[in-house]
Amino acid sequence: MSRDELRQALAARTEEVAAVVEALETEAFSRGRADQWSPAHHLDHLTRSHKVLAMALSMPRDRFGWGTRPVGTPGQAYDTLRDEYLRRLREQGVKATGRFVPQPHGAQYEQLDQYRQSVDLLAHHLMAYVNEAELDTATLPHPVLGELSVREMLLFTLYHNEHHLRGLTAQEPL
Repeated sequence: MSRDELRQALAARTEEVAAVVEALETEAFSRGRADQWSPAHHLDHLTRSHKVLAMALSMPRDRFGWGTRPVGTPGQAYDTLRDEYLRRLREQGVKATGRFVPQPHGAQYEQLDQYRQSVDLLAHHLMAYVNEAELDTATLPHPVLGELSVREMLLFTLYHNEHHLRGLTAQEPL
């Protein structure tokens, strides 16, 4: 996928998430427990994740853990990233930590607006700060999957939204 295709896919996934959130009753949006995130927790976690990635994309390449890969290094496909992430969740019991731990606050529509703004910021920073070649040669650290190219990080972000979309609707632990 090109930069523009990644941006478009993220916009489409965002609208899927937004449609589910908009359809939820206010009480259902906030219902959750310590061991089972509410839809509000899922949405806040995604918002936080998008903001961190957007910030990283705008940083000078000698900061925030940026690395490089040789030109021509094959990248991982969406399915491979998804499967490895799910394997690590299952085998290692990975949980959100630090700045990724959700702390939702505000009304449902405000949280949805913050989510959309985080995606807009991510898309803007992708288009403004990353050229097509850097999608495969520039790398960033992922807290679960390790070093990923920018393209892989964005493919993971697409899956991450899909993963938490299920959490928005299922109300079951993921």
